Amino acid sequence: MTRALIIRHHEAETMGSNFQAILEGRGFELVPCNIFESVPQYDRFNPPPLDDVDLIMAFGGPMSVNDDLPALHRERTYLREALQDGKPVFGVCLGAQMMSTALGGTVEPSGGYQFGLRKIHVTSDGDADPVFGAITTPIVPTLHGECFTIPGGATKLAEGDILLRDGRYRRINMAFRYGSSYAFQFEPQLTLEELRVWDRVFAGDYELIGSAFSPKEESARNLREFAKFAPEHQRQMTALLEAFLANAELE
Repeated sequence: MTRALIIRHHEAETMGSNFQAILEGRGFELVPCNIFESVPQYDRFNPPPLDDVDLIMAFGGPMSVNDDLPALHRERTYLREALQDGKPVFGVCLGAQMMSTALGGTVEPSGGYQFGLRKIHVTSDGDADPVFGAITTPIVPTLHGECFTIPGGATKLAEGDILLRDGRYRRINMAFRYGSSYAFQFEPQLTLEELRVWDRVFAGDYELIGSAFSPKEESARNLREFAKFAPEHQRQMTALLEAFLANAELE
């Protein structure tokens, strides 16, 4: 049986019912690795040996990749070895930032904060990519305040603009590919059901967008807009995940 290791950093940040259904429908055994279970020390990261997994999916969390947490140090080493060995990795948000730093890249505060749908600028490489090219409507859900550099040997697939707290805009990286592995500074797995949970659990994050915005209005807008966009998001991200599995020869 094909085994997918599912690394999660927060109880509310799941792989999403859509992605779970796709993997289980293809006969994957989902192996959980819940770093959040060792909060607040975050001192446990006990995945199976790399030879015992076929795919790694690493999702988001509220901590910074730069935090001095034992579990994150061990996860970075694990991901570095996986990437060097050609094991396919699918990294989302914090998981993507972990991939960047595992490959020698850096992560820093962006100067702003995003929680909601945002347009991304797909590069020519991204448009031609067999996996990322599945994104035909370049609008994605986001939840982050830090950004990564594109590490050596990786290909930039998309950028985005983030509104800084001083009113300026900054262009940041939003996705890259390394071999058969992909890193996303957005949430391809997100469902409307999961967003409703995030809207409660991470309600304080709306205040991080800046004092010029009303958290209550941003919350309402986020839910309203994603409710309309969710079917399109699910359609293209289903295609993206299926292409990822096919490209990594995991179907």
